[in-house]
Amino acid sequence: MRNPLEHTKPSPEEKRTDALLWTAFLLNPLAMGINTIVGFTVAHWTSDTGRKHYSYLVSAIDFLLCICALGISISLRSRFSESPEDVPIDGRRVFMAKLSILISAITALLVIAQTLALLTLHPFD
Repeated sequence: MRNPLEHTKPSPEEKRTDALLWTAFLLNPLAMGINTIVGFTVAHWTSDTGRKHYSYLVSAIDFLLCICALGISISLRSRFSESPEDVPIDGRRVFMAKLSILISAITALLVIAQTLALLTLHPFD
């Protein structure tokens, strides 16, 4: 880890880590956006035809995005938290990884809740 007081460019490993961190952080809003917008679009067709498999597919894709973000966040948090005693913990990255874990869990619960609504509602006649 580099000294934050020095004005040096980040190493390629730090750039890759930051890109992974932002990917994990932004996958969750992407999953909820897909679930909301595509889910509402597919819901009209589902209620007209009575076929729910496309709605389940949308929910499954969104849930997989949440699981991917959760996996990336957990791996990054464990990598930052297991630093040696003489190296200070990179606080910003640890905080963002923990926040991404929390957002992943909340987003996964919201996807499950919207899927439960799909299970309980019946198509229009």
